Amino acid sequence: MVDSASVLQTTAIDRRAWRYAIPGKRDLRIDMLRGIALVMMVVAHTEVLSLVNIFTWERFGLTTGAEGFVILSGFMLGMLNRQRLQKEVLLTISWTLWRRAGKIYLVNLIIILLMLALTKLSFINTFEVTHFVDRFSGTVWALFPTTPQIKETWFNIILYLQIGPHQTQILGLYICLLLASPLFLGLLQSGRVIWLLLISLAGYVSYQLWPTRLTVAEFEFAFPLLAWQLIFVCGMCCGWYKEELTSLARTPIGRIVIGVMIACALVMMFIAQNHTNPFMPPALLMHVIPPADFNWFYHHLAGKNALGPFRVLNDFCLILLVYLVLTFYWQPLERLFGWFLIPLGQHSLYTFILHVFIVLAVSQFVHFDLWHHAWLRNTFVHLGALGLLWWMAKKEIGGRFIPN
Repeated sequence: MVDSASVLQTTAIDRRAWRYAIPGKRDLRIDMLRGIALVMMVVAHTEVLSLVNIFTWERFGLTTGAEGFVILSGFMLGMLNRQRLQKEVLLTISWTLWRRAGKIYLVNLIIILLMLALTKLSFINTFEVTHFVDRFSGTVWALFPTTPQIKETWFNIILYLQIGPHQTQILGLYICLLLASPLFLGLLQSGRVIWLLLISLAGYVSYQLWPTRLTVAEFEFAFPLLAWQLIFVCGMCCGWYKEELTSLARTPIGRIVIGVMIACALVMMFIAQNHTNPFMPPALLMHVIPPADFNWFYHHLAGKNALGPFRVLNDFCLILLVYLVLTFYWQPLERLFGWFLIPLGQHSLYTFILHVFIVLAVSQFVHFDLWHHAWLRNTFVHLGALGLLWWMAKKEIGGRFIPN
């Protein structure tokens, strides 16, 4: 007869063997999280409905890949630059960040100019990268000028990023956040983290009450700077204090906080299953929460563009939950998904920049339409686009010229 205590002990040892225990400074769990965020963004921008959408379109919470991308970018900047500031002065770090912002700005300009050049080629259909379409109502917004412009106007709208593909608008937000990062790091280095968080929260609240665009750039329509800076700053603070937060998590109070955050993530996951997404087959959704109540909650408290407060809460709670799952079940999850997600996560900016050209290429052969349920074809399209980006990231095609 098998000793039950021995079986339980063996099971506990097996589970401990699953845990994340990889030496070195690079945290592969963060890479996998960034890979997940990238998959969500690429699928969202390749606007066909497939089996992949079922798992990526606000299914595990009211959150998108864009928020994950911004939060994890802030986290990495905070964590890495705390180490660098022990050896280098803030001015040196600031110059590095501004140079990086300059490179991304240059890439953004090149993307805009390339799209303008491609519009002159009659055999290339640039509609999906030069327009934004509300797939529900069919309303179309032109993202590039539709009438002749004088040279001075062209210069201004390009220089100030007032035009460009909506698939890469978030780069403009990232540029602004990088330019402001030295100020954030200076406050963190001087121990004024409370002041930093209060200032960031004040900017966020002001936008919720009086929506204001700080720049004339196009990205502010989808990613208003005053709202989105909050999750970047919070991510940076978490990265800066990563060691302290890890130690706090092992205390009784820390375990309570983690438990509450996990509970919040699960509650928001339940709420998300009651989504009124008109493109998702009703059989795949729950109908416990009345549609009117869900819509009110979604648009007033969890909106995407304005980053409603419950969406911000959901973002951080869900990232924590996934991070813990990766921590305790790393070995099986890494074998299943790591080969694909980690290379994408390690080349996140590179992959994001390239994906707009993949979307453009796909749109030459596939009509973007979220109402049409060609499940097999569309799933092949999504997997093919992701596979091509993965291969390019692995081979680092054009890596000498494209920032990462």
